[in-house]
Amino acid sequence: MQSNIKSQVESEIRNLKLQMIQSGITKGLNHPDTIKLSQKLDKLLNDLQNLTNHKK
Repeated sequence: MQSNIKSQVESEIRNLKLQMIQSGITKGLNHPDTIKLSQKLDKLLNDLQNLTNHKK
């Protein structure tokens, strides 16, 4: 079960990275949309880290 959740989070991270890169290219790095995507990505990376730490 935990690995399924981890896989979902990793997939979301990949998708958000692509969205953030595209937003940064088209709107700029300081645009509110790019910043919001970056914040969402930070949260997911923290979630993934927590999942990884709990598994140990």
